Amino acid sequence: MIVKTQEENKKSFTERPHENEKKRALDYVEKLLEEARLDSTSRSEDIAELTEIHRLLNNKKYGLVWEEHAEKVEEEMKTKIPVFVEDESKKISDNPDSEDYNFLLEGDNLHSLHLLEKTHTGKIDVIYIDPPYNTGAKDWKYNNSFVDDTDSFRHSKWISFMQRRLWIAKKLLSERGIIIVAIDHYELANLIELMDEGFGESNRLGIVSVVHKPEGRNQEKFFGTSNEFALFYAKEKIRHHLEMY
Repeated sequence: MIVKTQEENKKSFTERPHENEKKRALDYVEKLLEEARLDSTSRSEDIAELTEIHRLLNNKKYGLVWEEHAEKVEEEMKTKIPVFVEDESKKISDNPDSEDYNFLLEGDNLHSLHLLEKTHTGKIDVIYIDPPYNTGAKDWKYNNSFVDDTDSFRHSKWISFMQRRLWIAKKLLSERGIIIVAIDHYELANLIELMDEGFGESNRLGIVSVVHKPEGRNQEKFFGTSNEFALFYAKEKIRHHLEMY
């Protein structure tokens, strides 16, 4: 039996990472693509397909990945512009001489956000949203259909739903603005990943645990959960640090 000293082991050991499989696949597709472009007999649709494969392979290397889903309301807005009509019967005028006023937008929240994007970009200091929790209990509709726990794409649909609204909400925030999102444990992990991607992990101010029902919800087989969560993110965290000192 041969016993090597620790020093001899260090000399004989070569630390080399495994070859990156994704890079190898990208290199191979690039080679095929180059050959197809040089080959006069190649079909244009083959080149287009290889280009798309290369794009998909070269997609994000880290972060939340999901199957994107389109919303009917978003498709409709490609050809139709949402228009809001003032309901004078619901107007509250406690100080008619003031130019300041509050208003309530009633309708699809994506319509409302797109409208506010035209009038309030960079002007809002605080946004609080209480989105559907996606519990699988038929309490949330997507494209006019309830999403329950039998839907194999329910997490992807929820993330697609949230991403579109959060990205617009970020545009509405002022430089010193913050956004607060309420959520429970069903989508907590996905929401953190999504907001880290959209707002930046460095702009995460904190995650607060809120006691929702002290005795616990009796929906699960093993635990009666009693907490919900509130995620706090800044548009630019550095602004808040500067204003504190």
